Amino acid sequence: MNTLKINKKILFFFFLIFFSNNTLAADSLKKLNFSMPFPNLAILNSKGIPYIFEFPKNTMKKGYVINFWATWCVPCKKEMPDLSLLNLKLKKYSIEVLTISIDKKNIGDQLSFLFNNGASDLNHFFDEDMKIFKALKLRGIPTTVLVNKKGLVVSKHEGILKWGEAIVVDKVIKLLN
Repeated sequence: MNTLKINKKILFFFFLIFFSNNTLAADSLKKLNFSMPFPNLAILNSKGIPYIFEFPKNTMKKGYVINFWATWCVPCKKEMPDLSLLNLKLKKYSIEVLTISIDKKNIGDQLSFLFNNGASDLNHFFDEDMKIFKALKLRGIPTTVLVNKKGLVVSKHEGILKWGEAIVVDKVIKLLN
């Protein structure tokens, strides 16, 4: 009988940890003390054509969620479907989710990876030289930055997050408005 009570308490404890974990992670998604401009450096789009993000000149959105990733990054792979779900939930707010790969693989292989891992509906960019990654002084992947319509990085999250959950979606909207 005592074993059953102990097992229930242990199970309840793990339940609390599991369901409070993303709430804590969402709390780490905060406005930066000092916004910085998103770098105007050429990277490749999904067709292999050089592209420069020129905010707000060539952007029509209220903001962007930009995720840095690579095919060899296991947490990145796990996060891809959540980023697609976030993109779906943010469309009505005119906020778009983009990815920037820092991988060295060819673009075709990376697009196949994205298709097979639930992220084929996002716009993808490729920065094998890590120019933007380095310019933003990012430390690891996955890392996601929030860029407002003026082209300023207003928030940064290092690590995996359940991007499609309501608490995270609400936080993103607040940070980009």
